[in-house]
Amino acid sequence: MESVADLEARYTSLVATVLFSGHMVDAPSRRSPRFPPDRVPVARRAIAETIWLFDDHDAEGISGLACGGDLLFAEEWLKTGRLLHAYLPREVASFIDESVRFAGEEWVDSFRDVTADPNSVLIGPDEAMLHLDDPHTANNLRMLDAAFQLPGSVHGLFLWDGKGGDGPGGTEHLASAVVEQGGSVTVLRP
Repeated sequence: MESVADLEARYTSLVATVLFSGHMVDAPSRRSPRFPPDRVPVARRAIAETIWLFDDHDAEGISGLACGGDLLFAEEWLKTGRLLHAYLPREVASFIDESVRFAGEEWVDSFRDVTADPNSVLIGPDEAMLHLDDPHTANNLRMLDAAFQLPGSVHGLFLWDGKGGDGPGGTEHLASAVVEQGGSVTVLRP
């Protein structure tokens, strides 16, 4: 007969955290397409199908909430009834203006729906982040730390073209960090 400690260890190893990061939808002014708006339905379907492969109902999701991959993941994750930890690098109004609204008001509506969901836990910036020139890298590191603090394995799910980002704190940064810390990675192309 297994001891209580053995049972807890076995159960804990089954519980997963899914850490998501993905490209934002291309702004109308973007010169070289990375995630054009017409690819949103395809990306949504790929994200949804991948989420359903994580059949552990106790798995928790961690993500940002920028327009594009992050919000698509958040919407699809919440459809499963599982807990989502949504991290923001800026206060809500500033974040919406910087990382959501440029893609259209439907993305702002999505942001509001996700943050209103009872299974969504919104984690805003800490005081130090409010004064950083690059809060995005700090936000990635907070999400990474939170994922590896939870019990079980960490699975990084990324909507990523495999190229370097437009600035610091992007998908490439987080994907590399998950691998360095021993997590598994799934990359979906936008």
